[in-house]
Amino acid sequence: MIQYDTHLHSEYSTDSRTPVKSQLETAKKRGLSGVCLTDHMDYGFPEDQQPVDSHPLSGPLFVFDPEDYRETLRTLRPSFPELEIMTGVECGLQLTPDIIKNNRKLASEEGFDYMIGSLHLVDRKDPYYARFWEGETPETRVRAYFEQLLDNITAFHEFDSLGHLDYIVRYAPDTFTYVPGDYREIIGEILRFLIRKDIALEINTSGWKSTEFPNPHPEILDWYVKMGGELVTVGSDAHVPEYVAFSFDRAARLLEKAGISQYTIYKNHYPVFRDVT
Repeated sequence: MIQYDTHLHSEYSTDSRTPVKSQLETAKKRGLSGVCLTDHMDYGFPEDQQPVDSHPLSGPLFVFDPEDYRETLRTLRPSFPELEIMTGVECGLQLTPDIIKNNRKLASEEGFDYMIGSLHLVDRKDPYYARFWEGETPETRVRAYFEQLLDNITAFHEFDSLGHLDYIVRYAPDTFTYVPGDYREIIGEILRFLIRKDIALEINTSGWKSTEFPNPHPEILDWYVKMGGELVTVGSDAHVPEYVAFSFDRAARLLEKAGISQYTIYKNHYPVFRDVT
């Protein structure tokens, strides 16, 4: 089994109410060797896209105090000696110059082991909501997501792993059939960029909650490996304890099938390899 969950959320994320301690207790019960907490830092998230289940914290959406966050983890570590607890952040990608500047500053901060770069908005709209899909075909929306993802990682790429590459398809209308090959050219450009910049590709198991595949789709993982990609991270994207290490057995089988024998964790932004089995 994969022993490290490197994508976890807590009450420091606007869209989670789970105490950090609860995530750590669950990881311990599930026999994990380590975790990385990666709460959302999505500067400039539009107020009109506020999650319906968000909790009432003061201040901007999806922004937390990094020092307070790190202090919480420092305080909890002694209570979990069997767990390697790393400090991370999931950085929201947007093309606004001020947001890129803030993201670069965050990436340069000491005290984070790991940063995920993720795109959660298309044209500053959240694909989670049904209204996002109105007025355009799903195919047009999905293609726009991939195009804007490439634009974003080209503008800002000082992160360690690209989160849930085809995340948008989780929320597409039921009438939409996702065929990765329909977007192979643009996805190929994204993968080539990741490989060139030594940025890992995340296998996000949360996709299995609503679809028959993780993010990205296994076909994309196969392309990545055939193109020479070697850096793969694994995360559950759990916002509640029940999904910590979600479907990690399936993820291990997926990686082995793709010819990947080791996945990557990050310590002080340096890749460290761990055996899949």
